[in-house]
This record gives sequence, structure tokens and C-alpha cells, in this order.
Amino acid sequence: MARSQPAAAEADGRARRAAATTCGWCGGPITPRSRGPIPKWCSATCRHRAWEQSRAAACDQAAVRVVERHVQIRVPLQPTRRDWPRLLTELADQLSDGRVYDRDLPGLARALQPVLQAYRSRARTTGAPDVP
Repeated sequence: MARSQPAAAEADGRARRAAATTCGWCGGPITPRSRGPIPKWCSATCRHRAWEQSRAAACDQAAVRVVERHVQIRVPLQPTRRDWPRLLTELADQLSDGRVYDRDLPGLARALQPVLQAYRSRARTTGAPDVP
């Protein structure tokens, strides 16, 4: 009879090992090893998340706390008529100082052509000074 009790315990251990096939956190599969402690989680990540949840529950808190805060985002305003002389002067300074890359010059030229055409057209009708 003494031999049957260890055999029963061994059979019970195998049954418990076979029963431990799903992760206690995510429900994913677990492959239990033949020896050592019976795993409850499929990975260290799941083990850590379960620990966080149990720790939060012990403190009567949620594991995840939603924090709401208001963030101010500066939205650039469209330049007004008073801004253009300053912005064009800044562009001229950046071109003179070499702060505008050479690779950007063709695109800048394409963008300036319609501006100059519109200015010349308007200058003819209003008598404003023409740009050479």
C-alpha cells in the first residue's frame, strides 16, 4: 500500500501538469515542462501583467488609470497683409545666408513665379511700383 500512494501522487502531478495548458492572463497555450513548477502564464509579459493587476486590486485601484489633460497646440495662422514684408525679408535673409538648400531653389523659383506674375498684374492696375 505504501507504493500505491506515491504512484497516486505522481499520477495526480501528471494530471495537474496536463491541465495547465492555458495562460492565466491571455488564455494562450502553455507547454508545461516535465519538471519544475507548473506554469500559470505563457510568458514573462503575461506574468507581469497579472502581477500588476493583482497589485492594483490589493490597493483597490484599477491597473490602468486614465489621465485626461488638456494640451495646447499652437496652430500657425495664415499670414496677413502686414506679415508679408517681414516674411519676404526673412526669406531673402535666409537665401543670402545660405540657410536655404540648393536643392530647394528650383521649387522656390516655381513658387515665386506666380507670386511675381500676380504682383505685376496688380501693380499695372493700381499704379504700384513694378518689380524688375
